Parts: sequence; C-alpha cells; structure tokens
Amino acid sequence: MRRRLLAVGGALAALAVLAWFVAGPPKPLPTRTGTFAFAVLGDAPYLPWEDLQYPLVMREIGATDLAFVVHVGDIFWRPCTDAHYREARAMIDAFAHPVFYTPGDNEWTDCWEDGSGSFEPLERLRSLREIFFNDPPRSLGQRTLPAVSQGGEYRENLRWEHQGVVFATVHLVGSRNALAPFPGRRKDDDAASVGRTEAAAAWAREVFAEARAVGAAAVVLAFHANPGLENGSMDSYRLAYEPFLTVLREEVERFPGHVLVVHGDEHEYIVDHPLAAKNVTRMQVPGSPLVGWVRVVVDTRARDPFSFDEHVVPRWKFF
Repeated sequence: MRRRLLAVGGALAALAVLAWFVAGPPKPLPTRTGTFAFAVLGDAPYLPWEDLQYPLVMREIGATDLAFVVHVGDIFWRPCTDAHYREARAMIDAFAHPVFYTPGDNEWTDCWEDGSGSFEPLERLRSLREIFFNDPPRSLGQRTLPAVSQGGEYRENLRWEHQGVVFATVHLVGSRNALAPFPGRRKDDDAASVGRTEAAAAWAREVFAEARAVGAAAVVLAFHANPGLENGSMDSYRLAYEPFLTVLREEVERFPGHVLVVHGDEHEYIVDHPLAAKNVTRMQVPGSPLVGWVRVVVDTRARDPFSFDEHVVPRWKFF
C-alpha cells in the first residue's frame, strides 16, 4: 500500500510539474462593471527566442477583455528594412484588438548602426511613416478605431477618446530624442529632432485643451522614450526633450483630472509618481529580455483611477 501511495503521489507530482510547464501566464481578472481596461507593451521582441514567445503575448491579450492596445515602440531590434517593417506591421495587424502605435528608436533613430543596415535615420523615418500611418488616421489591428491625427509631417501623433478619458500618442524616442551623435550626422538630423519635439509640445497642448473642452476625467499620454521624468534637475538628457517637458509640467498643473504617462525605453517595469504634481502617474513597460505586457484598468470614479497588472511570459515558455 505504501508503495502504491508513493507511486500515485509521484505520478500526481509529475502531472503537476507538467501542468506548470505547459500552462501559460495566469489569466487576468475580468474587468469590473463600470471600468474598462487597455493593454500597453513595447521594447520586444528583440531576439529569436523572443520571437517565439511573442505569439503567447498576442494570444493572452486577444483573450482579455480590453478596449484597445497601446504599443510604445521598439517593435523589433534590427534590421531596419522595409521588409522588416512590413513584417512587424503584419504582426501588429494580427492583434485581435485595435492597436495604437508610436515609434521607438529601434525603428529609425538607431538604424545607422551596422547591424541595423547602416541607413540614414531620417530616410528610415519617412519609410516608417508610409508603412505604418495610414490616411485617414486609424488604429492598427484586426479591429480598427478612428483617431484624430496631428496631421502633416507628424501624422503619427494620434488622439482618441474612450469613456471619459482622452488618449494620445506622442512621437518621442530614446537615443536622446534622436540627438545622439552618429557617423555622418548632418544639420538636417538636428533640425528634424527639434521640429518633431516642438510638434510634440504643441500636440500635448492640443490634447489637454481637448480634454478640458470635453470635461475628461483623465488624460493618457503614450510615447517611447523615458525623458528623465524622475530627474529633478534639467540635465543635458532632459534638455533633449524640451519644450515638451515644460508643456507637460504646465498642462498637468492646469488639468483638474488625473494624468497617466506610459512609455518604454529602459525595459524595466515601473509604476511611480515622478513629477511634483500629485495627479500624475508614470508607468514604464517591461522589455527585452522580458516579453510581456501591462493591463491598465481605468475607473474614473476612483480617487486614483488607474491600476496595473503586469504579465510577463516565463523565460522557459515557448508554446
């Protein structure tokens, strides 16, 4: 009898280990009545084994009750070819939910690197805009949603509303906001970064003006870069993101509701309150070598309307 019990126990333990190995990440809780949820992700996949894990993220997001998905950039590491752009767009379009995407530095800023193809960054940015940002402005994904675009050269900056919250993407990237030196850098590169950042500041003004006009309970801004929000002083890195940071500080102080800033760039999951204004929350998504996403639940009736639920694929999980 003892041997039988040991054998049964061993079999059950083996089945438990097998179930643990095969099981995917835990399913998120259902969205509560009176709230809604959206997903945020970025900075992956970079490496071949992360490409194998990424479909698990897509599958879990697809099975979750979400209003839409926000992608904060770095859709791949390299190379920066049109073929790779189209492959990445097809992957985003395979998401079951609408996807609002803002570019990261891997997609164009760092494409001068040998491993990325030794491209001119501004030439890659023009191609990226043609492939990813359609006219009329809409989300990507299997099911699309309409949006308002800043238009013109900066048509990638989008705005949309959902249940009393105004959302917007803002094109701000890492690598010192595309001001980092690289071989062959020209004055055109510097001017383009200055112009894009000034456009980002003007777009932020417009987003908050719209939020006040419609009586929005909250504003959510999404961009790729970590512009040094946690740094108290205006160092050289933060200066690369001016005048956007000044506009952000001024607008959150004027806005009566809550503000959520979501971004990527540094690949570490963070939720904090880096600005002096009490109504601002910052969330940075996890990234390579972690492959995952964050569910954000919004309850505009709550004192703190945003709650967060990190989901990361276990490193051993590929199916």
